Amino acid sequence: MSMINAQRHDEGKLEFSLLMWLAFAVFLVAIAATRLMPRSMRPRVGGHDDGKSIFAAAKAATYNSIPFAFM
Repeated sequence: MSMINAQRHDEGKLEFSLLMWLAFAVFLVAIAATRLMPRSMRPRVGGHDDGKSIFAAAKAATYNSIPFAFM
């Protein structure tokens, strides 16, 4: 691999990591906000999160949505 291709690969990894962390932060705030709502008023969009911590739910939401950014 040439030096230019290696630099592009490193930039791609950095962009992917930044996108992952940004999406994780957004989902973490959104899930935390919905957990503060009464259970009867919570949206059930992402499936069943019962028993998961907010961090596990945010991680799952991030990994489920990030592939759509690269389509």
